[in-house]
Amino acid sequence: MAEPVVSSGLIVKQPSGLVRNVSITNALFFNIAAFVGTAIGWAVAFYALFPEWQGSGISAYAWMAVLAGLACFFLGLILSNLTAVMPRSGGDYVFTSRIISPLWGWLESWTLVGSALTIIGFEIIVALHTGILLGVAFPGSSFAASKDWFQDYTSKIIVGVIILLVIFGISILKTRIFYGGVKYLTIIAIISVLISFFGAFSIDPNLMNTALPKLGTSLQAIMSTAKAAHYVPGRPDFSLPGLINLAGLASVVLFQFIGFQFSSYIAGEVKGNIRRSVFFAIIGALIFAVFMNSLYIDTLGNRFGLDLTNAWGYLYWHDATAAPLHGQPPFTPVMATAVHPEAWPLWLVVALGNIIMNILLCPVYAIFLSRIVLAWAIDKQIPGWFRVVDDRTHAPLRVIVLAILLGAVFYALTIFGVLSLASTTFFSIALAALTWIMPGINAILISYRRPGPYRTAQPGEERASDFFGLINNKFQGLPRLVWYGILWLAFIIPVYVAAFFWPVIRGLKTSGFGYLGLSNSNGILWALIFIVIGIIIYYAMKFANKRAHISMDGIYQELPHE
Repeated sequence: MAEPVVSSGLIVKQPSGLVRNVSITNALFFNIAAFVGTAIGWAVAFYALFPEWQGSGISAYAWMAVLAGLACFFLGLILSNLTAVMPRSGGDYVFTSRIISPLWGWLESWTLVGSALTIIGFEIIVALHTGILLGVAFPGSSFAASKDWFQDYTSKIIVGVIILLVIFGISILKTRIFYGGVKYLTIIAIISVLISFFGAFSIDPNLMNTALPKLGTSLQAIMSTAKAAHYVPGRPDFSLPGLINLAGLASVVLFQFIGFQFSSYIAGEVKGNIRRSVFFAIIGALIFAVFMNSLYIDTLGNRFGLDLTNAWGYLYWHDATAAPLHGQPPFTPVMATAVHPEAWPLWLVVALGNIIMNILLCPVYAIFLSRIVLAWAIDKQIPGWFRVVDDRTHAPLRVIVLAILLGAVFYALTIFGVLSLASTTFFSIALAALTWIMPGINAILISYRRPGPYRTAQPGEERASDFFGLINNKFQGLPRLVWYGILWLAFIIPVYVAAFFWPVIRGLKTSGFGYLGLSNSNGILWALIFIVIGIIIYYAMKFANKRAHISMDGIYQELPHE
């Protein structure tokens, strides 16, 4: 379905091939499936990426989740309004390329693609926890040795291939079946969240500590090993270094949140009232994200023991070989089974819910990535080969398969030790910077850079694109959308400056350019290499289009064809 080019070099637009069959509930569950991932069973592991403490009985992580949730509400308003006036699949790429410039639209979406591919590889790794859970529940069974499973490369490769085949099978479903399947599988996972949340009230730190020998360890062993690895319990600290740590913690929360807004990337397939569907899908998913990263994680942390979960999580992220169960994270279904082995079927449901969301996140990411790539191809940013939409699935199937295979590459790099999970996580968060920052800039500039569709309504005229009066209604002489952009940037820019740019500057000062080494756990050089590759591709395609006498002047003055 490539677009023909006439002799004048002008592009003759052809339909994208996408079909509008995504309902408001499908969009909501698509967003939820895009961010939950490991959070059902791994939630407390993310405490330990930065020094953790409690204030007024609430963890620093939960405080940052609430703060990020309030800020992300403005982001949701921004994205909903931009989608209302640009209802095309491709999300931020479409917005930024039309409002600011094609280069910035390309870089924003290119770095998001790199971030998302690493997350796919991250999610594939977590398959063995169910076997460990059964080993704890049935110590005399064949599952008793499950903690020793998947310790060699061969078994890890076999499991990875099996998971990839499942992901591939889900990804190539017809879009209507795919979105329906995502909805029902996500509902099952939400049930497992409720079991985990309410089941945690049957556990307390003393019961957990007593049960740790069933996992081959003890609280004393974990604490002493963690302290030997330079673990120091956190405390409230509002000095400059303490605030920088809080910014880092906020960046981890955003890593957990990312995905709640992804319905904006499939706007070209949303049916009915697009602006209403996208808005409620984004805000509904955001509310669930805040719950998972505040009330849910703190309930589990308090019931299983903050000292235990923080020290165990620290070992997992910083010295995995010293973590219990051959380097596993504090996976709460396994820990709960050690406390209440008679309730193993309930904890098994929780573990299966975790694995469902781990696996489901991968095809969801492949789907949203394929829509970005399709928008690139329509705009001639990449070759037309990527633009073909399969007639059976109504989706760019080639790109979906390619995304899964590239995710498998990151999985392989991780299991063979080329990348660590810590560096992969940092790489992913760093590459997502433009995805978080550019919507605020777009909100501020849209009425000035693209004034045509966003003019103020005449008396008695209702602008269809004006969502909640963000354009027509003004405050202090500026459209409300501009103020929301300013508020969002006031949150996100200090977070990224403190969490990434300042540590990089400090690292360069103390360690020189060795801080950027490929073997370093910060992943910075990997991110820089990826950005350079993206810039090379952009200018190579710009040169190729010019050589082919393809006029690109007017392409970014209009939306991609529907």
